[in-house]
Amino acid sequence: MTVPRILVIDDEPALQKAMQKILQNENYTIAFANNGLEGLAQLEKEKPDLIFLDLRMPNLDGFGFLEKIQIKPFDPYHVVVITGHGDDKEVQRSFELGVNFFLRKPLSLIEVRCLAKRCLEMKKNEKELREHRNILEKLVAARTLALLNQVRFQQNLIDSIPVPVYFKDSSLHYLGCNKSFEKSLGSAREDILGKTDYEIMEENQARIHHQQDLQLLETGETLSYEISSVYPDGKDHDLLVFKSLFSDRGGAIGGLVGTNLDITEKNQAQVQAELHAAELENTNTALRVLLKQVNENKTEMENKVLDNFTRLVNPYLDLLEENLAQTPQQEYVKVIQENIKKITSAFSLTLSSSYLNLSPREIQVADLVRQGRANKEAARILNISINAVEFHRNNLRKKLGLQNKKINLRTYLLSMQ
Repeated sequence: MTVPRILVIDDEPALQKAMQKILQNENYTIAFANNGLEGLAQLEKEKPDLIFLDLRMPNLDGFGFLEKIQIKPFDPYHVVVITGHGDDKEVQRSFELGVNFFLRKPLSLIEVRCLAKRCLEMKKNEKELREHRNILEKLVAARTLALLNQVRFQQNLIDSIPVPVYFKDSSLHYLGCNKSFEKSLGSAREDILGKTDYEIMEENQARIHHQQDLQLLETGETLSYEISSVYPDGKDHDLLVFKSLFSDRGGAIGGLVGTNLDITEKNQAQVQAELHAAELENTNTALRVLLKQVNENKTEMENKVLDNFTRLVNPYLDLLEENLAQTPQQEYVKVIQENIKKITSAFSLTLSSSYLNLSPREIQVADLVRQGRANKEAARILNISINAVEFHRNNLRKKLGLQNKKINLRTYLLSMQ
């Protein structure tokens, strides 16, 4: 165990003798200096844990000594100033120079011992606390470095994913994203983090995402939905969005994570498949007409009505089954209700029996045109592109004999009821 070292700086032999007598039985190593200059030399040599300093000395007084050492909180020693009764100005100046402890003459045996013990214990505690703090700082630095490495690894991991990935907190502010998501928005990560959808994308698109996010936070069920987005290249991209929640360490909702899958090529392929199906349908028209002429009777007509029901209603039922669990689609319900009412009407019978060369999709488009639906609305209901709707409308005019005629398609369809 290290023996505490005490330095007494005072030019009075009587005081030095008294300090020696007071502290000799306390297991301290005591050194003396007769003025401030000697005190500075002893300070460098003895490395004391406690200094008793008189203010009035020759050569370099106590204030000069204090100005030289410039007391700092992390110094390994305390300084106790010895002053006379009534020297309050000296006390005030000592405070200004960093001294916190004082002894007034004449000295008290008990006061000197107790103050010395207290100052040494305080410095010992300060040293231990400083060592603990250093250990904690190293631990924190090591842990921080480990966390930074983990964050870098996670960021590199999601950056390697070729589809846009992002995550938000429970207030729907972006916490992070990968490079694919940055590219899809044409924005840098630092311009995305901390923002909401309304701050980084077009308002209508932001509103759709926001509504879906609120639904996810309310139900907690993983959801998916389709949305169209304009990329920085100026082209429309059809996106299939998947979102789910994640929890924090306490089990509460921490936020959500999402991915955007570009299905533009898939949808274009679907349109091409529909066009090809229409061509095949036209190829088989002659066979259908021949079959109708041979087998046209009451039983066949009833089967045709049933077939019309299957072709006119089932597609919407399929859409309901596929999409209702993901996004409320009340429009499909209305369409189904409308078609059920009209399934046995003269319009449906005429459309299916008199014009058997119409494809199921063309019948769907014809029904929506008759209801007064615009191309954009029909495209949304049928989950196809506007170009596909226009293609089917042109085929309807051609098959109904309206091509190059100034006859409104809806008016003509309404007249068939």
